[in-house]
Amino acid sequence: METTSDVQSFSSRARAWTLVISFCLVIFLHTFYRRRHTLPLPPGPKGLPIIGNALDMPSKNQWLTYRQWGEKYNSDIVHAKALGTHVIVLNSAKAVHELFEKRSSIYSDSIRMSWNIAFLPYGPRWRTWRKVFHEHFHPTATRQYLPRELKATRQLLLNLLHTPEHYGDHLRFMSGQVIMGIAYGIDIAPHDDPYVSLAEKALQAVESASITGWTFDMLPFYMHLPWWFPGASFKKEAAKWAPHIDEMVNKPYQTVKEALANGAAVPSVAASMITRLREKPSREDELTSMATVAALLTFFLAMVLHPDAQRKAQMEIDKMSLPYVSALIKEVMRWHPVTPIAVPHRLVTDDVYEGYFLPAGSMVIGNAWAVLHDETVFPEPSQFQPERFLDPNVKLPEAVFGFGRRICPGRFMARSSMWITVASVLAAFEISPIIDGDGTPLIPKEEYKPGIISYPELFNCMIRPRSNRMEELIASSLSEMT
Repeated sequence: METTSDVQSFSSRARAWTLVISFCLVIFLHTFYRRRHTLPLPPGPKGLPIIGNALDMPSKNQWLTYRQWGEKYNSDIVHAKALGTHVIVLNSAKAVHELFEKRSSIYSDSIRMSWNIAFLPYGPRWRTWRKVFHEHFHPTATRQYLPRELKATRQLLLNLLHTPEHYGDHLRFMSGQVIMGIAYGIDIAPHDDPYVSLAEKALQAVESASITGWTFDMLPFYMHLPWWFPGASFKKEAAKWAPHIDEMVNKPYQTVKEALANGAAVPSVAASMITRLREKPSREDELTSMATVAALLTFFLAMVLHPDAQRKAQMEIDKMSLPYVSALIKEVMRWHPVTPIAVPHRLVTDDVYEGYFLPAGSMVIGNAWAVLHDETVFPEPSQFQPERFLDPNVKLPEAVFGFGRRICPGRFMARSSMWITVASVLAAFEISPIIDGDGTPLIPKEEYKPGIISYPELFNCMIRPRSNRMEELIASSLSEMT
């Protein structure tokens, strides 16, 4: 039977052990904390006092510069610091998988650009938006959009037949036609549609925003500088494009809201989100639209530069066999990815990767271009070789659509729209270089605009029906669907 003395003795020993354990824990945590903070940052260019690497940060072809840093410092993760903001770049599939996938809970925050779900901070609201968006764009759900995509593609073929020199405008119209229908249930007119005009201005605005928007995050004091201050002139441009983005959100939103109130709304993503979330829908579809247009422009460029690949695909289409067409589409997406540095993530807490210290608050960039041009996976990565994807062991990495929990939720619809459009254009047209007066082909250059969505610079090319019979089919195909 325990005595009072025994109980007191046990209690004293318990308190003593608690103190010992607590002391050891404090020592361990202190040592671990110091170790984390005495670990080196990832390698990178040496900065200047105060401004750090602000002058080293590339303004164009960022993906190439970041990869060159990785090669120079022999590391798949590199670091730069601009005026107090840490920038960490991941140049390999391994680093991307380890951080964005396995540690997604601390790498899923994003830079702040509130006009799009892709830039919402990670948390309950983002998860709610993501869940609702996924309900409309998971693989099975996207099948319901096929009739609309087919109709828009046939309209594209007709437009290319009549005015092939405006192929860039026609691709944008087709993308807007699909997105406005799916997102808002709005059918647009073939010509001079106000929503298309609005979408065009908004797309141009978003392109500008995607280039300068994350400058605010890297250099936050820029927000407080006057537009005339050196380096802050983009604030004047922002004042021009911001109203277009607002109108692109508000005008269709009001149309759907009024239709819901009148009981006349047709099923759409916006109608569902307004009903369930009681707020304006996000512009995630804007990025999906931009990415689709960029990928299709790259397809046209690839066909001009690589006529052999075009002929192989057309021969296969004529035989009603399509493996090479599917491989060609994958190669288009790999060769020049539309989001070469994807959407930057934000690290929410300190972390350690392979002996390197990664500070909380760092902007973490996944270099999709580097992942998709890894020569150990894709030999001769700069070459356009659809045949590489005829090997069943060669897969197209998801890096094409982003990383981790921030991967593009509209990727399944984008794949579908891309496949329908490319197969249809190849079946109907021959795409070739412009011929000058001396009979010399004018070969365009592979030049791409900077930004979160990277477009090839527009180039001139010839787009002609493959036969008189094909021209007749194009002219009659759209009327069959109306």
